[in-house]
Amino acid sequence: MSRASVRGQWQYKVEAFAVSAIPEGVVESKRINDPEVVGDAIRDVVTRSGTSAKRAAAAVSGSAIITRVIQLPAGLSDSEMEAMVALEADQHIPQHIDEVRYDFDVLGVNAVNADSVDVLLAASRGDVVDDLMNVLEVGGLIPEVVDAEPYAVEHCYQLLMHDDNSASMDSNTVIADISARTMDVHVFRQGDMVHTREHAIGGNQLTSDIQKTYGLGYDEAEKQKLHGEAPDGYDEMVVQPFVKSLAQELRGALRIYQAKEEGAAIGQIFLVGGCANVPGIAALVEQELKLPVKVWDPFAKMRFSKKVDIDRLRAQAPALAVACGLALWGYL
Repeated sequence: MSRASVRGQWQYKVEAFAVSAIPEGVVESKRINDPEVVGDAIRDVVTRSGTSAKRAAAAVSGSAIITRVIQLPAGLSDSEMEAMVALEADQHIPQHIDEVRYDFDVLGVNAVNADSVDVLLAASRGDVVDDLMNVLEVGGLIPEVVDAEPYAVEHCYQLLMHDDNSASMDSNTVIADISARTMDVHVFRQGDMVHTREHAIGGNQLTSDIQKTYGLGYDEAEKQKLHGEAPDGYDEMVVQPFVKSLAQELRGALRIYQAKEEGAAIGQIFLVGGCANVPGIAALVEQELKLPVKVWDPFAKMRFSKKVDIDRLRAQAPALAVACGLALWGYL
């Protein structure tokens, strides 16, 4: 990813792109079971994309991180801040401090006490972070950043906020990231993520329903889910019941947030993740929730180098929100 200033605004450009499928079972519940297979897939993607980049960013899942907002004195130097955070981390993180990796970000002056600043502390188990760094190295890359998936999506949303007039900074906007096994629900207000929660429903449930209904293997069911011609009764027997379950889970997530925020209204829902590519899913979720819903393409306003297969990128775009946010990491 690169950027250039065009008429006073940043314009982002996709310089290289490739995707690679990973066999079932190699990654489960976002944990890597076979680092060599994942590393080989990374090496394959790098080769086919034609990129010369060697530094890489990766992200742990939202469920793998612990976050706390702590208050520290304002006016500390960088070294003083690091020392204070280290002391606070030992108090706020349940695991032994030697068993985790943590980082922090100063959010700004505390709303109640102007002599303090709010600091976001984020931590993850060391073995989870080390697994990601290991597969990047197996793939021939240099680990530069290990972020968290919710924050990578937030990077993308902050880009969208400037480029997409449908995403008002004054409304509560929801991004539902529907992956194979989970749905991460992120709520944004005035450009910042104010709520995130993982829910145990994902595209694998739909794949399983297709397998049971039509007697298909896993690979055939995946193709049917995303690209196949619909057999008789497919929508009524398979897709609609799945979407009802998905919408019910999403409705519950929104109620949790609205209960905390005294009924805050939802202005827009964006769907991302691999399951967002299911044909017609946005219209069906919109029908269930009675709220505006659309599939989000984070690359909609970007330019592309000549070596990028634009049609394939567009087809994969909703599943690449986290990857896009990681690619933008150095610019935000």
